[in-house]
Amino acid sequence: MKMALKGKDMGRKFLVAAVFSMVAVFHSGLANKAYAGAPPAIAASPCDATYYQTLSARAWLEAQREITQNQNLILKPDSVLEYTCFDMFLAELADHADEMFSETSQFGGVLPNNSMDNALERLVGTSLRNFVSANFGYYDMLGGHSAGVGINHNIMNPIAGGTYTCDMMNQVWNAAKCINFASNPAEDGFYTFQEYSTSPDKRYLPTRNCAAAPWAANITTAITTPPWTPDPMQTYLAFIDPNNCAAGNANNIAIPTGVVVNRTAIAPTTYDEHVCIIPGCRYDPVAPAGCKPN
Repeated sequence: MKMALKGKDMGRKFLVAAVFSMVAVFHSGLANKAYAGAPPAIAASPCDATYYQTLSARAWLEAQREITQNQNLILKPDSVLEYTCFDMFLAELADHADEMFSETSQFGGVLPNNSMDNALERLVGTSLRNFVSANFGYYDMLGGHSAGVGINHNIMNPIAGGTYTCDMMNQVWNAAKCINFASNPAEDGFYTFQEYSTSPDKRYLPTRNCAAAPWAANITTAITTPPWTPDPMQTYLAFIDPNNCAAGNANNIAIPTGVVVNRTAIAPTTYDEHVCIIPGCRYDPVAPAGCKPN
């Protein structure tokens, strides 16, 4: 009994060895056939360089798009000196300081009746205008947003006696409350890469003179003329654009439903019903028949 089992084990081992030997011979034949000539060249890099270039440019644009969007919607704070019309405070001081201090021509050689005005102008006024001009542009409020254009306070006049009549904070507050999202297509809203690649430049705020070199180069690599051949893509948005619901528009197609309409009160009394796929369109059988705006 033991010898019979041992014989069976030896038979199985022989069968397994024979199968492996046949597989090895078959594989060797395939290998010799595949590599009869020179062995294939191994790529220098497992990565597609052109794909990497496009990917890198697109990643750069993604970051720049977020920065641009933040700058367009999160506005740079305005100058508190402008909000409060600080020059008017100085005018009030110039008007009433002579009640506490004697005006004299002994300090600066100016006439006694305006020596305080000149002293404040030389000490504070000049620095005030230089600071605001260098750091806050041309005095338009709301960080240069279009809603703040025209809301400004002229601080360019020399300090002289006057009264305080400033309402800048109230004007800015009212303007800020009335800003509608995407009210200005050049500054508000979220844009696709394709929209960023066309004029006007969406990078408006805080300045409108952004460097064009890296921006243009990455748009070219990622969008305009990428190093790879883009796949053709056909969209049919024109067939659902309400602006195309007009007679004669090539995208304004009326699709027959197979239903024949019979009526008695309105001509034509008999016509083939159609359906319009453009939103806001309806089929009108009156000549010229077709899809027409509601």
